[in-house]
Amino acid sequence: MEVQNFTGNKMDVLVEKLTSSKIESESSNDFIDVANIEKKDLQAQLFRYAQDIQKLLAAQDIAALHESQKNAAYKQLERFNQDFMLLMAQKDASYKALESSHLDTIRRLATAAEFKDDDTGVHIVRMSRISSMIAHAYGQDKIYCDLLEQASPMHDIGKIGIPDSVLKKPGKLTEEEWVCMKKHPEYGANILSGSEVPLLQMAEEVALSHHEKFDGSGYPSNLKGDQIPLSGRIVGLADFFDALTMDRCYRKAFSDEKAIAMVKENNGTHFDPAVVKAFLSISDEIIIERNRINEAS
Repeated sequence: MEVQNFTGNKMDVLVEKLTSSKIESESSNDFIDVANIEKKDLQAQLFRYAQDIQKLLAAQDIAALHESQKNAAYKQLERFNQDFMLLMAQKDASYKALESSHLDTIRRLATAAEFKDDDTGVHIVRMSRISSMIAHAYGQDKIYCDLLEQASPMHDIGKIGIPDSVLKKPGKLTEEEWVCMKKHPEYGANILSGSEVPLLQMAEEVALSHHEKFDGSGYPSNLKGDQIPLSGRIVGLADFFDALTMDRCYRKAFSDEKAIAMVKENNGTHFDPAVVKAFLSISDEIIIERNRINEAS
């Protein structure tokens, strides 16, 4: 960069610039929080350095300083600023690579769990797309809808811990088997817990809450109404509808009309009425999108 002469408050301007500078990052919302903390710490150090130079110059006779000395101080501070921005860009890339690897592992595990319960694994593709569409119809913004679409495929990741003898049993489950089956939300939440990545935080929320019911009769925590996270309320309906309209080991698929009728029957008991309203407002589009995914699979 070209270093211009400065006098008087030129250093004040630079200090202000460093204090308020925004660090541009191409990282997604999933960027690990610790990276932002490090940015703040490093920027604070740079700001303190700028203040030290400012104080040093203020303690001297500005008029007595040669222009080359003043320009050298200014240029050095700018170099520190550039180095800081480069360092943070490198950290961004490093954290993104780490996050991507972690998410890829979790997604593969979610797919493995789905294969235990679905011969094709396409259920999670359909269900996640339906979840995003319902969220949009409900009034959520694009960021939320995209995050939900990425998080919802992990809703049944806990089924990796359920024995096939229970998960694929063609008949009715015994009381003991049903107790075992109802543990999968907690298994899934435990697998996904402890992350600072927003995507995995939402995935944990979905895994734990998508079998809760609006009237409080669901599991594992008997949450009621708005106690159930919106993500869980949406995914619960999307999962219900898509599961009804696909063949299972213990029954044939229901028709779209029958599945929609069953959603309506459970309005206000199993499902949040506001979520049902959003679903019904775009049910035709959801069926078209589901058929498109099936044809592409």
